[in-house]
Amino acid sequence: MGLVFAGIIFVAIAHYAWQRRAARDIVDRWLMENRFRARELRIPWFSVGHFPLTFFRSQKSAVVFRGVVEDRTFGGTGIVWFRVWPGLAGKLGEEIEVNWEKMPERAPEDKPPLEEGWWARQLELLRRIQQGETTFRLRGHDPQQGKQFDELVEHLLAMQRRGLITFGTPLANMRGESQYAAVTDVKITHHGEELLAREAAGKPETDRDGAASSDH
Repeated sequence: MGLVFAGIIFVAIAHYAWQRRAARDIVDRWLMENRFRARELRIPWFSVGHFPLTFFRSQKSAVVFRGVVEDRTFGGTGIVWFRVWPGLAGKLGEEIEVNWEKMPERAPEDKPPLEEGWWARQLELLRRIQQGETTFRLRGHDPQQGKQFDELVEHLLAMQRRGLITFGTPLANMRGESQYAAVTDVKITHHGEELLAREAAGKPETDRDGAASSDH
């Protein structure tokens, strides 16, 4: 009898852990698809009043989260609640409800979102290449300079993956201040020229999301 009781307890605990893990995965997917980044995400002790009562689904099988999230597209931080019913087989039967306690709002003194910074940096590099700059080299041996140059090369690699520029294999730095020492024979492609023309005309750029591929 004791073994049966212990088995029931084990199954209940395993189900409890699976339910919360599955619910967290659903929330993480929603955040990624809607371009938010969680600064804080937790299961609160009390969540009454944030969602209406449901008559067709059990409240006990739902998992509620409270999150502090950052808008990766427009900037600003907000507070959002999630009520999640994990599905039993893949996405079958899963459901997520979202209720904003405070919508993200970007204050004038806030820093721009990371992706906006990536995009601005890559546009700046693309314009330099269009104007004839074909070689980028590490200047100096300071570790901070090395870090900044590695970030520059990551932007160039992201732009290459998007078909905006071409260049030879980046040269490795054998000294150790940075991963890279130089990038040579950098050229803008026809797609890169078209992108700058659209930006100059003030038209929306459909490839903007690709700027995020430099995030590591």
